[in-house]
Amino acid sequence: MSEVIKLRDKSGIARHTGVDEHGNIWTEFEVDFFAEQSAGECSICGAELLHGWQCMDGGEEVCDVHIEFETEGN
Repeated sequence: MSEVIKLRDKSGIARHTGVDEHGNIWTEFEVDFFAEQSAGECSICGAELLHGWQCMDGGEEVCDVHIEFETEGN
């Protein structure tokens, strides 16, 4: 099973954000080639990222599959 980062306190409309168990804030991102941004790399599986999640407190980027939001009761 691959590593999963569990987030809580989901917020946002166009871009979602959440907070992990260590208090780090994660936000969705999408590469903007018109702004001369380049693809990132998932810090868990090494996949090339054109969109995913970035930790605003450390800069790590991860694939959508490694993010899971906590729901009430878990």
